Amino acid sequence: MKENRTQASQLAGASKARQMTQWALGAGAAAAMAFAVFGITPGAAEAQAPRVHTAEQPDYHVIRDGDTIWDLSGSYYGDPYEWPRMWSYNPHITNPHWVYPGDIVYLSQVDQDAGGDDGAPQARQPSSAISQQRMFGDDEIGLYMAQGGMMLTEEKVPVGRIIGSPKGGRLLAEHDTIWVGFGDRAYTSSEREEIDEDDMLQVDDVEARVGDRFAIIRQDGELHDSEGETIGLKYYVLGSAVITEVPEQEEVARTAIIDQSWREIERGDLLVPYERQRRLIQPRQADEDLVARVVDSLDDGSVFGPQQYLFVDRGAEDGVRPGNRFFVYQQWEGFEDPREQSDPEIPWQQVGQIMVIDVREQYSMAVITRSSREVYIGDRLEMYRGF
Repeated sequence: MKENRTQASQLAGASKARQMTQWALGAGAAAAMAFAVFGITPGAAEAQAPRVHTAEQPDYHVIRDGDTIWDLSGSYYGDPYEWPRMWSYNPHITNPHWVYPGDIVYLSQVDQDAGGDDGAPQARQPSSAISQQRMFGDDEIGLYMAQGGMMLTEEKVPVGRIIGSPKGGRLLAEHDTIWVGFGDRAYTSSEREEIDEDDMLQVDDVEARVGDRFAIIRQDGELHDSEGETIGLKYYVLGSAVITEVPEQEEVARTAIIDQSWREIERGDLLVPYERQRRLIQPRQADEDLVARVVDSLDDGSVFGPQQYLFVDRGAEDGVRPGNRFFVYQQWEGFEDPREQSDPEIPWQQVGQIMVIDVREQYSMAVITRSSREVYIGDRLEMYRGF
């Protein structure tokens, strides 16, 4: 992948890294394995230019092409071997080897007990706050959710593509066998005759082996802000597939089996390096009051409910963090179309709550955790400091 070729070139030093002291990061064995993935060489630390840690240090870093967690740790902490510390602040990064342009990397731990001296929120609390605190009390671990989708500021370059299946149906799902092509073989010979070369996607090449797993994704248009400006690209995460057979003839497609599926999968869907697709989303207290809007959804349709994914027009630059919660408000009389402006005399009604699961610099993705009526594009969102 374009944005991580720098890390890929470091893999040659992985054998040396495995001989070094294992790092502890909550689960020591997992951290040690990730440490080996980085391919860190002993002399790399000396090449870093330390940055003095000051009060003016930013709260987060937006990944650019070529950035790695290893390099960023050297830049911000003065020691690249501090990368487990940086990773520990970013549970939304499920694999430290794979970070992409536009990803947000937080540089410090947020105080989960933000608020007044007595721990009480400093902003007004909505009437449902108590029930929500019970739902997400100390005895709750959080929400385990499929990632569902992703949003990127740049087009994602796949490494492979589904080119066929022995199944007679159009839609594919878990346990179905598929044939996949990588790099120059991501399109069949007949497809190359029928599709204009300019319309074919750029596909990177990888040496896929038996047992390798890939995520299956599909691009689903653009993400726009409330002014109609394009601010990102939307992708569905459909499932994952594992390579089961690699033929001796290079021109013959590899065989794989779909081992996970959350949406219907079709021929032509794309493969990218696999990351853990189920995330633990833990509620996080907000640092400030904030008003936002629902600007789009990962799902088709015009009305949405619990467990569906929404896009919000506020992001890291506005202080939004994964785990923050917004309350959903609507202002319309029962017989009106909720997408049209109501009279100012109509009071605002709280109709639901969403939890942020992924954050970009200018926007975020969230899941609806509760709603008493349908949620619409354009609905008002409010986040309260200390909740």
